[in-house]
Amino acid sequence: MRLCLLAALCLSLLPATSRAEIWPQEVSDLKPDEKAVFGRLENGLRYIIYPNKFPVAGRASVRLYVDAGSLMEEDDQQGMAHFLEHMAFNGSKRFAAGTMVERFQRLGMGFGADTNAHTSFKETVYKLELPRVDEKMFTEAFELFRDDLDGMLLGQEEINKERGVILSEKLARDSVDTRTMEAGYKFALPDSLIPVRMPIGIEETLNKMGRPRFVDFYEKWYTPKRAVVVVVGDVDIPLVEGLIKKNFSDSKARRGDSEDPSLGKLTKGRGLVAMLHTEMEAAATEISIEAPREANKAHDSAARRREKMIRTLADNMLNQRLSELAKAENSPIMEAQAYNFDMFKFFENNGIYAKSKPEQWKEALSLAEQELRRAVQHGFTEAEFAEATSSFLKSVRLRAEQKDTRKNSDLADAFVRQLGNDQVITDPDADFKRVTADLAGITAEDCHKALQEVWKNPDVQVFIGGNLKLDNASETILTAYRESQKKEVKAPEQSKALEFAYTSFGEAGKVASTNVVKDLEITQAVFANQVRANVKKTEFEKNGVNIMVTFGGGKLEAPKDKPGMIPFAESVFPLAGLEKHSVDDLRRIFASKTVSTKFEIKDDSFAFTGKTTPQDFEAQCQRLCANIAAPGWREEAERQFKKNLDALYTAIEHTDEGVMQDKVEAFTHGGDFRFGFPERKVMDERNLAELKAWLTPALKEGYMEVSVVGDIDPEKALEVIGKTFGALAKRQDKRPEFADARKITFPRDVHDKDFSFVSEITRSWALAYWPTDDMLDIRRTRRLILLGQILDDRLRLKIREELGETYSPMAHHLANDTFTGYGYMFAAATLKPDQVAKVKPMFTEIAENIEKGITADEFERAREPMLQQLIQTRRDNRYWLTRTLMNCQAQPYRLDWSRSLMDDFSSIKKEDLEALAKQYLTNGHVLTIGLVPTAKQGEARTE
Repeated sequence: MRLCLLAALCLSLLPATSRAEIWPQEVSDLKPDEKAVFGRLENGLRYIIYPNKFPVAGRASVRLYVDAGSLMEEDDQQGMAHFLEHMAFNGSKRFAAGTMVERFQRLGMGFGADTNAHTSFKETVYKLELPRVDEKMFTEAFELFRDDLDGMLLGQEEINKERGVILSEKLARDSVDTRTMEAGYKFALPDSLIPVRMPIGIEETLNKMGRPRFVDFYEKWYTPKRAVVVVVGDVDIPLVEGLIKKNFSDSKARRGDSEDPSLGKLTKGRGLVAMLHTEMEAAATEISIEAPREANKAHDSAARRREKMIRTLADNMLNQRLSELAKAENSPIMEAQAYNFDMFKFFENNGIYAKSKPEQWKEALSLAEQELRRAVQHGFTEAEFAEATSSFLKSVRLRAEQKDTRKNSDLADAFVRQLGNDQVITDPDADFKRVTADLAGITAEDCHKALQEVWKNPDVQVFIGGNLKLDNASETILTAYRESQKKEVKAPEQSKALEFAYTSFGEAGKVASTNVVKDLEITQAVFANQVRANVKKTEFEKNGVNIMVTFGGGKLEAPKDKPGMIPFAESVFPLAGLEKHSVDDLRRIFASKTVSTKFEIKDDSFAFTGKTTPQDFEAQCQRLCANIAAPGWREEAERQFKKNLDALYTAIEHTDEGVMQDKVEAFTHGGDFRFGFPERKVMDERNLAELKAWLTPALKEGYMEVSVVGDIDPEKALEVIGKTFGALAKRQDKRPEFADARKITFPRDVHDKDFSFVSEITRSWALAYWPTDDMLDIRRTRRLILLGQILDDRLRLKIREELGETYSPMAHHLANDTFTGYGYMFAAATLKPDQVAKVKPMFTEIAENIEKGITADEFERAREPMLQQLIQTRRDNRYWLTRTLMNCQAQPYRLDWSRSLMDDFSSIKKEDLEALAKQYLTNGHVLTIGLVPTAKQGEARTE
């Protein structure tokens, strides 16, 4: 069922029942991380303070975790927990309604990026990213958190005004996937509270709930014993601890402390059952076989983690097989996955999932059933076990190596997840030592036994959801399942060990010239074969190295007579592997190494990217260089792509996202063939021979730059690059101009256009585009970016806060550094269908009003958060790789852009933005677009 697709979500957002007042380490043999300070006030409120200086000194991430979510609601309060989260931003004792966002913007915190919250089944979490760590800043943060805990005013007027925003968010979340997931919950857990407590709620209660019910929920569940303050950053621990005590010690439970509600019971004794949930707009048919059982309610411990690891290893080995089966000729599945997860310590779910075309559902079900049974009956090979354990240990080792350069926000969010799951916050070094010791004593047979144990369960559920209709669906599915069970499954064959075939590319290339950009600490080199290298050593991520290889012209040299080649190439080329290795071979070969590969077609170049460690840097370069020297061109890659075309075109034709990626994208790029998708019959014509003919010249001789940033010595990096990319045949010494290919025209003769699509999901969009210019005038571009923040804030204030029309109005500026003169200011809002015509002219009006004047306050509220974000951005390897080093020898202006970034943004004046608003937002060139679905008769959902 769809629960399987949300396994990761369940692990991150749906925590187990927590035990108020008790730290997990108090009932565990696991020791907590010694850097963490754990505290508890007399009223039961707990806190964690964790000193950390990354990514930027003088910053902190703070969270207020409240052990209360939608499961605490009563029938007439469905959606209350999430609604209440919104009300925290709508008036409290210290923050008047409509002032909180602005107050924190003035302190350098952007709405959404730095001030946010989320609600799930069992938790509500309020989040702040602090740009400073002085007493004043922490006082502001803790006063807000204290008001979140017991100071919300919950005014009836503000509740009524927020209803439209909540209903808009519910609409924005509506999708065939969401509907299928909810049907899956009802099928799997019919006697549980979970299926009738979706966090977003139902329209009936969202429209009716009044202030008394808000107060009842708030006072019952928001109590000190259910609250934890989490602080991670470059902090003075005594100062922070003192401020927590000052701000929270006198908080009291207003109605006592309530026990968690009963979640009902896990339905047992059903045996083998099946269900079909039909959504004809779904991209594919999705099948799951699950065996739910009572959760293990034991405390977190070394033994429980070892047990969980064994089950995970078993699933990972099964997933290795499923990956290969999905690529086999005539395979009925597009993809498949085995999984297991706990939910609230209420039940444990074990399952296998497969996606297929609707006409192949029976074959896909059989494949999933038989591969699961093969593993349960015959277990795993030593080669499979070696790959799974190597890969698992690699990830744990990397976390340990990088523990001192974890980001504040990542740590704070991780601590919140661990709190929700009653897990001890352990030291990554200790985790690595424990896992290493555990793996030394675990065998493939242990994994086999663990899998057998969970699948002894006689209660098995088969759930099928998607674009499939069946007569007498339940019996039809059960008959197919039982027929599959009759077929014998054989033990898997032992596979041979593999060695990577591409470790030598010829004589190492010699460096012809070098240049050290001292102020940016970048080393540039040109090898004798004309391959360029750009290397920057950083301390932003311990043992982390990012690499990007750019070559050729990307979209600039796409074949005009073969539309669809770009999405075809981006999907097929990575799946085609190498001449001597399939992608599954490569997964096995590099199981113990930190090596990754991603292929992209950028506007002006093709690109391979990878993320590795200093120890595995040479293996990473060999892997990427092999893509250049010996691409596989395997037919299985084309088969995979074409097998997924039905799903792709269903999404393009029946979802708002698909219409935007296809029709809107193409229209706003003047109908250029490189944007959007061609007709299905045209896409069907694309093939490997065409792909090989297109990419081979760029692979063999296209202009190339290799850019590396991270924890690596430049000399070492250049040595390895010389042995790999420097050893290739000679390449072009400069990039072609592609002058004609750079011409794209924004449609200026149309000012309003609507796109319709057939869908039962009524989510609609209003969009607006104001043509601007390309990125190459960087001063103008930066000011347009800041102007976009002004427009974004005005949309929030007018359309969301004042009118309550939409959950997520947004605006930003996009400029292109490849296509001459191309750029635009963009605004968007998700809406009900009847709101689109109303909101489109509002975009124009709001934008035109900016010319009349920007207040000093709103200017600072836009600029200060951006400056703070830029400081953090420059402490991120990805910024240096993608914004500065990439192609910086062909485009030396990138270095100047980096040099001037902070000073230029700091020098922007509001008059600059007003002038740009007059130039671009009031010149009558706005294009408004509406996306409105139309329902197709006779395609109602069925279950």
